[in-house]
Amino acid sequence: MKTIKTSLISLCFFALSTGVYSQVKIGDNPNTINANSLLELESSNKGFLPPRVALNYADSIVPLTAGTPSGMTVYSSGGTLPNGHYTWNGSKWLLFNTTNTAKNNYVLVKSASDFPQPVSGVITLSTNTLYEVNGTIILTSKIKLNGATISGQNRSNDILLYTPSTGELFTGILGGHISNITAIASNPGAKVFNIDAGNNAASSLIVEFVYIFNSDNVGLVKGFAGFVVFSNVAYSNNTNGITFENVGDYVELNNFWIADNKNIFTKLVGTFSTILIEGGKKHALSFFSAKGLDVSGITSVTTGAELKNTLFVGDGIKVVGSFSKQWEVEATGVNVEKDAIATGNLYVSSVIVTTFPAINTSTKILGTTTTASLFRVTSPSDNRLTYNGTKAKRFQVICSLSAIASGNNKNFSFYIAKNGVVLPESKQLMKCSSSVDRGSITLSCTVLLSPNDYIEVWAENNSDATSLTIESLNLAIK
Repeated sequence: MKTIKTSLISLCFFALSTGVYSQVKIGDNPNTINANSLLELESSNKGFLPPRVALNYADSIVPLTAGTPSGMTVYSSGGTLPNGHYTWNGSKWLLFNTTNTAKNNYVLVKSASDFPQPVSGVITLSTNTLYEVNGTIILTSKIKLNGATISGQNRSNDILLYTPSTGELFTGILGGHISNITAIASNPGAKVFNIDAGNNAASSLIVEFVYIFNSDNVGLVKGFAGFVVFSNVAYSNNTNGITFENVGDYVELNNFWIADNKNIFTKLVGTFSTILIEGGKKHALSFFSAKGLDVSGITSVTTGAELKNTLFVGDGIKVVGSFSKQWEVEATGVNVEKDAIATGNLYVSSVIVTTFPAINTSTKILGTTTTASLFRVTSPSDNRLTYNGTKAKRFQVICSLSAIASGNNKNFSFYIAKNGVVLPESKQLMKCSSSVDRGSITLSCTVLLSPNDYIEVWAENNSDATSLTIESLNLAIK
């Protein structure tokens, strides 16, 4: 009982003292207090121990009660949130930034001065470091990515604005990672990108969830022997688009070119290992001399290229140049081009007599032929269709012909031949009763053709070695 009374007396005295002096000093040197301090704690061997609670959800005040003001500070221990000091900001708990909780290799960028000091007008980022853009950053110097990451939280609010009328926002010989920002280089003569990796196989560039707006020139990305990925990038009101040159693997996913962009949107130049363009939209208007995709400068694609599910709209030019046989194209607004629809047709345009070396000996039918409707199929010689796709394909082969024999009562067999070998399943028989008796037959079969395999029509005389004249022939594969 005595202890309780003593504690109450001490508490009352403390309260009265607080009211009188308006400043409180607890601990060592109680008579010395900082003039700006309402409450001061001082000790050489003791610490401040705040209330310990268990916080489970960052957006829940529990176990405190509703009405808790902003600034309330606790130490969370034993809850689902990591142990540590937290302060309530009115809507959620914020963990104090300590040595244990701070990010490694991280820089918060609120102004250009938060980047490394520029040298000769170039800011060189630290490799493997995340630079988080917060707000609009006005830049007069170029940025070398140098293998670093630049990212924002909201690309509508986190902006890199390059103001000079020459040079480029992103420069150098190394790639990196850019995400969740807006990039602008609006003055005439400036570019967003001008990066040449010099065919470095170890260097790659990833740009995702980026808005490129109101720029004079989106620029150039060149010499990445590794890979370049532009994913979910939106382009608006840019005077000139972007060129990708000599890239190992180029990937473009769900990129959107809005109708206010001008001139060439995406241009591919030089050599590529693979190209994948999938999804997105290219809205090209003739009023802006817009062209959605330029493939005229591609010299080679070693592995393959695909253009799939991209929407090409507008009255501008959708594609500049032609797609080579390495491409598989299936996009709205442009013609489908892929091995699956390879086709070819030829017909006899000048009659020539076919002679046989011996009875029952197959030989190629002679005659001058003309081609029509060739797609990924060529005809390097008369009576031959050669498949020029990149993947094996199963074709339906159909041939209709009429012929006259040079004698009476002659029996002939006709075949489709693959690579100079007759296909028994295609065999059809014809009998010509006289030299004026014209016979007609149709050949049909299915055949698997690999690239550069070819189809011809052959025949044999089953009666003797007398000749045969093909008056008409139409051969088609599809």
